[in-house]
Amino acid sequence: MNKNILTLFVGLLAFTLAADAQSYTKKFGIEINGGLREYHGDLGSAAYFKQNPDYQGVGGGFGMYLNPSFDLNLYGSSGDIGFYKTSYDVVLAENYRQGFRSRVTEGMIGVTYKLNNGYIIAEDARFKPFLRAGIGAMQSISKFTEGSTRVGGKDDYWFGSQNRTWIASHWNAGLGLKIKLAESLDLVISEQFNYTFDDNYDASPYSLAGARLNVSPDGNKPLHDIYLYHSLGFVFNFGASGNTGGYKIKDSDNDGISDDFDICPKTPEGYAVDTVGCPYDRDKDGIVDEEDKCPDVAGSAEFNGCPDTDGDGIQDSEDKCPKKAGSKEGEGCPDSDGDGLYDHIDKCPYSAGAKDSDGCPKDDKDGDGIADAEDKCPEVPGIKAFAGCPDSDKDGIQDSEDKCPLKAGTKEGEGCPDSDGDGVYDHLDVCPANPGVAANKGCPEIKQEVQDEIKLAAQGIYFESNKDVIKAVSFKNLDRLAEIMVEYKEAQVIIEGHTDSEGADAANMTLSQKRADAVKRYIASKGVAASRMTAIGYGETKPVADNDSADGRALNRRVDFNLVY
Repeated sequence: MNKNILTLFVGLLAFTLAADAQSYTKKFGIEINGGLREYHGDLGSAAYFKQNPDYQGVGGGFGMYLNPSFDLNLYGSSGDIGFYKTSYDVVLAENYRQGFRSRVTEGMIGVTYKLNNGYIIAEDARFKPFLRAGIGAMQSISKFTEGSTRVGGKDDYWFGSQNRTWIASHWNAGLGLKIKLAESLDLVISEQFNYTFDDNYDASPYSLAGARLNVSPDGNKPLHDIYLYHSLGFVFNFGASGNTGGYKIKDSDNDGISDDFDICPKTPEGYAVDTVGCPYDRDKDGIVDEEDKCPDVAGSAEFNGCPDTDGDGIQDSEDKCPKKAGSKEGEGCPDSDGDGLYDHIDKCPYSAGAKDSDGCPKDDKDGDGIADAEDKCPEVPGIKAFAGCPDSDKDGIQDSEDKCPLKAGTKEGEGCPDSDGDGVYDHLDVCPANPGVAANKGCPEIKQEVQDEIKLAAQGIYFESNKDVIKAVSFKNLDRLAEIMVEYKEAQVIIEGHTDSEGADAANMTLSQKRADAVKRYIASKGVAASRMTAIGYGETKPVADNDSADGRALNRRVDFNLVY
């Protein structure tokens, strides 16, 4: 049986090689490799050189190109796997050597995903990483030490040193890198992970009479046998095209895209191309970028890809009026008013004037019907009532004398209206949409009870001694002051900080300024714009009581809060 399986595997490879040698229209690659094998299973792990690398193998494969990203592969390997360790038998009170050595031969079919697919890495890249996966069958011929058949070993191999053979299915996954050495030859470095669907060749499964005795190296769960194959080898590529080894045998226009996938196989030499082999055309005008003098703006073949927006036969770069169809004599411009001057030199292109002037009628440059000699505003269209000067809002007051030239008003308001009807004209009204009183510049009067509330709230602002830190007891009063500021949204506030006469004058001035600033910051944090507040520290310069008494000094240590417009 063993010889039959091995013969079948070798014969399969020989058949595929012979079959491919008969046709150069296919896309094939042959790989041979050799390397080290490492065990990872119920007995322990030798993966990544945890034990001396004493187990070698050889392998080979046959690949057939499917598309730029995938190859179909038949591959296999044969070689030894083994693992040994010393264990202690608590019943016999002695050490024993437990382990195995197995000759494993497998054959698989799978696919390879190539990163040099033209999307991730160029198809003709020198360095070509890949991923590989497959499924197949394996044969193992294992020899176990006598210690392997003690309690905890495979039930079938209970006593003595044993030799056994199994056939099992398994799957494989791997990754690797191909490096181009010559046009048809690659060096290949790969790492393969082989996982069996049973647990035989190490004679250490995970049950005895229904009880789990052997587990994976982490001590938690059963583990089917795994081995790693670190290999180094070569791939010979042959056939008509494709990149089983990463090469395109036929690329007629040498643009880096093989003819099989090149939609534009006759692209001129040196033209930059996209992923399907066609020259770039950024502006989508049908003229490739290398031949397009205006590659970012759609144009016509007549002007080598440059536009003629107005369709007058003069390309935009040479057209003085690119959006108005004109004539060659007019450098692309028309003579809209027919006065003999083309529009780009005619200051009045829609009003006929003398050809020997700037194209405007001699006596009315602004075209308002008032002769320039009588027009006080000859450059701006106006009305006769104001000698050619404008009245934009048509309120009977010319713009030069109108404080609100775009809003119709009255003579009394110097051309401005009184939009809110409070008797204060808009140009003097701080609150033009909110009726108020003249004393407040047109803003609403602050009610006496509100003023009293402001004064009372300000008296309830306290700081830590000799600091600008506001005490929490003050927050309620400050919140109310912020609410009043929101209610009177056009008002400004002057925050004054004052101290008594205790201490140095300069220190008092600094402290009063810091305290006023602290109040400003707090109110700003409640949604009031800082631009509406002015903080001033007066130190001890504005007492409201005698500093000779404790009561007087207490009154002088204060913050005043004044609403103004």
